[in-house]
Amino acid sequence: MTGNNTINVAITGVGGQGVLTLAEILAKAALADSLNVRVGEIHGMAQRGGHVVCTVRIGDGARGPIVDSGTADLLVGFEPVETLREIQTVAEDGSVLVSSHIQYPVAVSMGKAEYPSHEEIISSFKKFTTRILEIDAMALAQQAGSSMSVNMVMLGGILGTGITPIQKKTAIDIVRTTFPKKFEGTNVQALELGMKAVEALL
Repeated sequence: MTGNNTINVAITGVGGQGVLTLAEILAKAALADSLNVRVGEIHGMAQRGGHVVCTVRIGDGARGPIVDSGTADLLVGFEPVETLREIQTVAEDGSVLVSSHIQYPVAVSMGKAEYPSHEEIISSFKKFTTRILEIDAMALAQQAGSSMSVNMVMLGGILGTGITPIQKKTAIDIVRTTFPKKFEGTNVQALELGMKAVEALL
């Protein structure tokens, strides 16, 4: 935990994966649990396919939304290379929660860039922290019933780390009020699967 009992979370992915929605739900849940919270969005291209970063700071010391390099207690990545782009954000004793599912950037799809190997990515992560929690959020989302629920798998993963003070029940309540009723079962199931997957790694 950073100074002043503040938890710094940075969330990164590509536009269209639900990064902004995840940050919003995390913030709403923190507020519902009577916690001080600040949210920031730093996105180059939030439209589908562009790099997106959101920051969520929870705790008494959170006066602004900025998470400086080397201060994130938890870096949450929806995609390996997108996570690698933000790895400098994580604190030395911080954790990385990453989905192993690859979404190739446009440059790679067009053959203009190489996608690094899984070993290279993990090895680069380890230069910053040894606490790496890897799950296949896409597979878990599909198991829950929809590939669109990847962000709810990641929400469950965040809860599973135990790093944030947010209560599981509160998070589920917020999920239920955020999405249309017809998606409730899938989203709650996705959250449960993500939470169990991360707890199994600890």
